[in-house]
Amino acid sequence: MEKNSVYDDLYNKLSVTPTGVPNREKLLEILRVLFTPEEAGLALILPFMPTPLSDIADAAAMDLEAAERSLSHMADKGLVYASEENGIPIFMLFGVSWTLFKYPLVSKVPGVDYQRLRRLCKEFLAEGTLVGEGTLNAEGKHVPIGRVLPIQENLSSETEVLPQDLVYQYIDRAEWISVGDCACRKIVGACNSPKEVCIAFGRQAKYLVERNMARLIDNHEAKTIHKMASDAGLVSVTSNTKDEIGIICHCCSCCCAQLGAATRHGRYDLVPKGAYVASIDEDGCNGCGSCFDKCPMKTIMSGDAGGNETARIDLERCIGCGLCISSCPDDAISLIQRLPLPDVPKDVVAWMEKAVETRGVKEEFQRELTIRKREV
Repeated sequence: MEKNSVYDDLYNKLSVTPTGVPNREKLLEILRVLFTPEEAGLALILPFMPTPLSDIADAAAMDLEAAERSLSHMADKGLVYASEENGIPIFMLFGVSWTLFKYPLVSKVPGVDYQRLRRLCKEFLAEGTLVGEGTLNAEGKHVPIGRVLPIQENLSSETEVLPQDLVYQYIDRAEWISVGDCACRKIVGACNSPKEVCIAFGRQAKYLVERNMARLIDNHEAKTIHKMASDAGLVSVTSNTKDEIGIICHCCSCCCAQLGAATRHGRYDLVPKGAYVASIDEDGCNGCGSCFDKCPMKTIMSGDAGGNETARIDLERCIGCGLCISSCPDDAISLIQRLPLPDVPKDVVAWMEKAVETRGVKEEFQRELTIRKREV
């Protein structure tokens, strides 16, 4: 029996993550572009948890300087997380497969064939390989990767607003904020929407700034970028967590890996949604159709079987972004709470635990949270 290559082993390791990894052959090609054989071997040792450099060097049978040099280069490429705790360098292999495309595509490290990487990632998405598909279990259930934040200004005083849906609270309390290019628009390139609109927070922002994949901004600029993106018709998609979020992506439905699951492939079951849905006041709607083109998910239609020409909404497909509200000249659209409310995990650890349990890979994933000795 032929022994697996180091890339096969790395694929298998990634397959037990919360997001999973569909399309084996295409992903193996991408892994070969991203990782040298030596880096792939080191990635097999790395856990999906921050780990001290000394522990990694010992497990890999490398001296500290060589291990730090290799890991830092992988961090520069966007393959591993790097930081310090109490002055001790720590590293972690990213446990979300989409991150393995996203960060390398905005890094600028020599030696990576970015043209080939972009082509492979574009094929990966165009051929129907969907971000989120790997999260499904045998019964078709899954824990969403992200959730949609509504436009805060479009939440009426009559709407019961949940604290985790107020975008400005995350901006105001963040110690670090960065902004970088949208990897999806760099891959697909299907529109002229603004590119520098991916806002990161906290440790994630610090990592991206230190690795030259984003620039540091203050909360005022973050709010300005967020409003500009919303005015451009982009959807705010964030982590599927309550207490702390890592990023707010401002997404278009033509390029976005997550929204495109629906708009390009009809998989509305995989799309992130928010805690709200749009509601139309039939008495106030004049049927002008201004909201039809504004909806990024094409869930607003005209008329019904009874000949009523007012707009109507497919509530099963509405993601609750609120972009349609500003398009209505008669203020006939509002956001109301989705029922039942989506179950949003407390933090990233709770999200990972719920996702791997749903996928049925909890034990396999937990084994990858501890360091693995190099096999001789």
